[in-house]
Amino acid sequence: MAVQAVNVPVSVAGMDVCPGEIVHMDENGACKFPADELEAVLANVRALQQEEEARMSALQGAGTAAEIRAILSGHSYSRKEGQDV
Repeated sequence: MAVQAVNVPVSVAGMDVCPGEIVHMDENGACKFPADELEAVLANVRALQQEEEARMSALQGAGTAAEIRAILSGHSYSRKEGQDV
């Protein structure tokens, strides 16, 4: 193994990745985030974390299956109209 180049685009398992991009991989697969959108991605991650913390707190206080269904129903992680990244 040897370093062939630094700060150049590469292909990882068929995904092209440019310098500055962030790659997230887990058991579900991999995705990349463009370098010029990282601040928006971080803001969205923080908002999601707060939302998940509130949901987990509500679930811990739930006493019935109906309450749990109500806490979990109607939730979407998709972008809302007018929302960035």
